Amino acid sequence: MVLPLVMITDRPSISAATLRSVLGESVVSSAKTRRGPAFLLVASLLACACAGCGDTTPEGGGPSGSTGKSSSSSSTGGSGPRLVFITNGNSDWWNAVEKGMTDGASKFGARVEMRRNEGDTAGQIRLLEDVLSLPDVKGVAISVMQQDSPGIADKMKALMKDGKVVIAVDSDGQPGTRRAYVGTINREAGEFAGRAAKELRPQGGKVVAFVGNSSAANAQDRRAGFFAGAGEKFRIDSQHDVLEMFEDNVDKSKAQQNVQTAISKHPDATVYLGIWSYNAHYIAEEVNKFPELRKKATIVTFDLDELAVQDLAEGRIDVTVCQNPYEMGYRGVRLLKALIDDDKKTIDEMLPKGTDSINTGVRVVVPKKDSPVKGENVIDIDTMKKWLAEKGLKST
Repeated sequence: MVLPLVMITDRPSISAATLRSVLGESVVSSAKTRRGPAFLLVASLLACACAGCGDTTPEGGGPSGSTGKSSSSSSTGGSGPRLVFITNGNSDWWNAVEKGMTDGASKFGARVEMRRNEGDTAGQIRLLEDVLSLPDVKGVAISVMQQDSPGIADKMKALMKDGKVVIAVDSDGQPGTRRAYVGTINREAGEFAGRAAKELRPQGGKVVAFVGNSSAANAQDRRAGFFAGAGEKFRIDSQHDVLEMFEDNVDKSKAQQNVQTAISKHPDATVYLGIWSYNAHYIAEEVNKFPELRKKATIVTFDLDELAVQDLAEGRIDVTVCQNPYEMGYRGVRLLKALIDDDKKTIDEMLPKGTDSINTGVRVVVPKKDSPVKGENVIDIDTMKKWLAEKGLKST
């Protein structure tokens, strides 16, 4: 018998044709990530085979390597348990998660639905309340908008008390609010970004950072990981890391304005760090308006947003660290289905020795092969674009 699934996420606005990366599955003891809230039912099944950035062959068949508004959401038909994925935002990034969901539903026998949040904690709480009112929903996957939000934590616990299986994807929740986490180890991703910055400018630099919500688990972990990887030469002093952290609350106009403000307010900044996917393009667009600034500035971002693909190809971004959202969707469905069915063999395979997290990995993408950034999981944008073209994708 096939069961339905629902997923919750926290990323900003979405454009129709982007799919993200796929990585190999490794298990770790803990992981955290985050995005934003909105309510939506999307009725689209993506037809192309998808995978994303990662450094091993993914389980799903891919390559290695604030407003509280609701949008549409997509769902699959068929039989099986009903599963819901709830996002923290509504960016292109979630398209790849959705593709992984639908492929996983077909593979493992489930009905899946994504409900998209638009970067608002209250909106995500409403989405959780909606799912709580649906007795036929058996499994829920959520990208937690704000890890320290008691409202989100209470609703997740209420879902579990109601007999629904709850996992976190992309951005983790508080202890005791979910059965497992599936996604990037964001502290590790941040360290990759920090080491890349160190290779690009060994003399160090002063950092301004941009993010939708700085209290999101992925934002906190990426920030901490970045400075751990980059080292003391990138900190202001022993007590302060960034010159300033600019929040946009998943408002893209605000995201662009924040970069403009940073350029005028912090002329001594030499590193522009984009923590959420859509921040990358706005940093590239604004910094590159000033040739002298671009000469001295290093731009480091996360996730290969659709607009950032060309920015990277033109050298307007120096490096980006990609996640594997397709695998988050695919493995999220597989794990929910196994937990619902009490399939101990699959559960033990995915969560061996009592672990509660699945690491979907990262890949580091640079403009050219001659970049100072080196490593086994480093690829150039031309290689990535060729792979994207083969899969009919516009981003990872």
